[in-house]
Amino acid sequence: MIRPYLPVPGAPAFLDALDEIRVWLPEPAQPKALAGKFRAQVNGHAIAVIGIQGGEKALPMRDPSRVVLAGTLQKALGGQEWNPAGSETQMTRLSESRFELVVKLPAGSYAYKLTRGGSWDENYGAVFVAGGANLTLLLSQEQLVRFVVDFAQKTIADSVNQPGSVAAPTALPARVKPTATDTKFQSFRLKLARKLTALEVAQPIQMQFSSEPWRTVYVREALSDPIFHYAPSDLGAHWSRTQTTFKLWSPVAERATLVLGSKRLALTRGGAGVWHTTVSGDWHGALYHYELHSYGQLRHAADIYGAAATADSSRSIVVDMSRTNPPGWPVPRLFVGKKTTDAILYELHVRDFTIHSSSGVRPEWRGKYLGLAQKCDYLAKLGVTHVHLLPIQNFNAAHSKTYNWGYETTLFNVPEEQYATQPGGDPLARIREVKQMIQALQRRGLGVVLDVVYNHTVPSEGSLSAFWESVPYYYFRSNDKGELLNESGVGNALHDERPMVRKFIRESLAFWSKEYKIDGFRFDLLGMFAKETVTDLAKEIRRHNPAALIYGEPWTGGGPLRFGKGDQKGLGVAVFNDHFRSALRGELDGPGPGFALGDMPHKTALEQAISGSLSDFAAAPTESVNYVSAHDNRTFWDKVALSLPLEPTLHAQAVKLAHATVLLSQGIPFLEGGVELGRTKGMRDNSYNAGDTANQFDWKRGEKFADIHAYFTGLIALRRAHPAFRLSTREQVQRALTFMPMENGVAFQLNGALVGDSWRQILVVLHGGKSPSVFSLPKGAWKQAVNHQSAGVKSLRILQGSIVLEPLSAVVLFQK
Repeated sequence: MIRPYLPVPGAPAFLDALDEIRVWLPEPAQPKALAGKFRAQVNGHAIAVIGIQGGEKALPMRDPSRVVLAGTLQKALGGQEWNPAGSETQMTRLSESRFELVVKLPAGSYAYKLTRGGSWDENYGAVFVAGGANLTLLLSQEQLVRFVVDFAQKTIADSVNQPGSVAAPTALPARVKPTATDTKFQSFRLKLARKLTALEVAQPIQMQFSSEPWRTVYVREALSDPIFHYAPSDLGAHWSRTQTTFKLWSPVAERATLVLGSKRLALTRGGAGVWHTTVSGDWHGALYHYELHSYGQLRHAADIYGAAATADSSRSIVVDMSRTNPPGWPVPRLFVGKKTTDAILYELHVRDFTIHSSSGVRPEWRGKYLGLAQKCDYLAKLGVTHVHLLPIQNFNAAHSKTYNWGYETTLFNVPEEQYATQPGGDPLARIREVKQMIQALQRRGLGVVLDVVYNHTVPSEGSLSAFWESVPYYYFRSNDKGELLNESGVGNALHDERPMVRKFIRESLAFWSKEYKIDGFRFDLLGMFAKETVTDLAKEIRRHNPAALIYGEPWTGGGPLRFGKGDQKGLGVAVFNDHFRSALRGELDGPGPGFALGDMPHKTALEQAISGSLSDFAAAPTESVNYVSAHDNRTFWDKVALSLPLEPTLHAQAVKLAHATVLLSQGIPFLEGGVELGRTKGMRDNSYNAGDTANQFDWKRGEKFADIHAYFTGLIALRRAHPAFRLSTREQVQRALTFMPMENGVAFQLNGALVGDSWRQILVVLHGGKSPSVFSLPKGAWKQAVNHQSAGVKSLRILQGSIVLEPLSAVVLFQK
């Protein structure tokens, strides 16, 4: 008989193995001083604590002179990564405000932050922003690196990224070893006399320290034990005309009930903690949710595997997915046999694209899935191959009636209702409209890429989180105090290494691949995922669609970097190339210009970017997503206006040069939606909730930029017509691409004859100077396909000897 109990208020404790409890104490101590002070019980029966070990170390007392670079470089130096008290990267004080660190680091990609005082209470990221984005360092070989921090000037610099201001070290200085002390811990690992059984984890587990009140023990990492692994891919509601089977994974539940319409049906506990029942009849369209009794509370959860839900995300809906298919569904798979470098990505938000009255879309479809379906001819004529959609998975119900980008997913298998023509109407109609949108795009030869946010969920706790209510704590990263770790920058982080978390993500991706025929996935904050997870997910996606595009952001929202640039090598996964972006754009949102705005960065960085970053972080050009702007920051037009405020005549040229470089470089080109229309967000950078005024595509304004649109269309046609711009292997690039000497720019030749191009030789000249310049041509007659005004596949004129380069311009010439 299950004994009822009430959860104990205060800090929780955790079962992190079937025979180990983790507990956090407010006062740090050494394990040996706590012997005999812990007790544990399961369902009221005592279980002996036979050993105590340290868990999370106690933070040292705050010392402002303790300045540490905390990040992945600590692990490379033999320490614990992201440790604000790590001695291996503690800086040496040079003056009241200046600190220095000299270390030898192996080749690799590193992320770090500046911390002060031995904790995260005071930390700085890029551009010395408190709590800001991670700083990065990329080394192609082992070398000495000098880091210099100046708190007065608010600068963080190093000898690799800022060689002009920080001198490269020639030797390692002698370092004083810290005095050995007895380590104190803030949390402790309690070894139990025996392992708990699979059934016992659903019973009340409690522990007590000294004479304090008993604490509830939540089952956390112990659920990663193989006895809780459920391999079959049949969790959720599986419909047939005669019956529907419901399966829910919740090993910690004492009992579970299915609420199906007006019925209440007890679920049966099976192996691995899966609760199940089968209900006779055709239940298509029926509402359901689960009631679970766990940790002394009655919890209500929608189905995390559910394919449809009510507008408030509180209840799921049984669906016969075949009844949501539009006539002619599905379109045959696109891009079979194509290379990923054949893709040209165009990023847009469903609402932004057609909400403006000048979009030409039926009024009731503006800002909707069907609006994009109606307007997709525009994208096909532009020539892009894939449409990258900002999140359309069901997100935070609190924001579903207000503008939001959607990076706060609630139910990952459910389409967001606000883009349906009747948001509060038939939940199944929105599924059909999503399929109609995808069908319309694919019929025009356009692949559909979903922007997915499996790194976190909103809300993370409480009655509106199906993940939390199903299995409290398990799906999220937390510390031993029970605080959710804010590695995403928005409150929580999914714990992708845990088997059933990874399984959920894998099967959700499979669902979208199979049911919605998605052509690719863009992973938000991919850097938060373990490499093993990325490998697993890529394999699953390609199992359903070998031609799928898979790419993501190789950074985090401020937490530890687990999958950085370089980790994608050989996985069939691409990453956003921020080195490319920085070389062309300059400062992300500040006025500092890059090459396309008249500043000449290190030529090596520019050449690396153009050649697919093969000497930087990529094994092949298929691994680099080349871009200069995306939804996150100022539009490229706003950035140009900020960087060149007194030179308006150069604005259009800067846009053309930047995007000519994107489309003529080796890799996968990515375009910010609307850049060809002169899109502006009024200088807003992070416009995620700024509404239509800032974010909408103004098609009327776009008419003024017809020459820019024509230029983009011509460049896209050029890239698609000539495989020399779309090489897919390191060997091809090394054989075919040769850089030439040039001042104020970069020039390179492509040997088209070696790679099956109809143009035997191709010459690309990218001029970053603000004044005209003369460039000497290789011998022979050259036909010009691109100049500062026009772009395409036809010859504009024939040249010999030299060419005059206009300010901020791109030139493409060829010989047949």
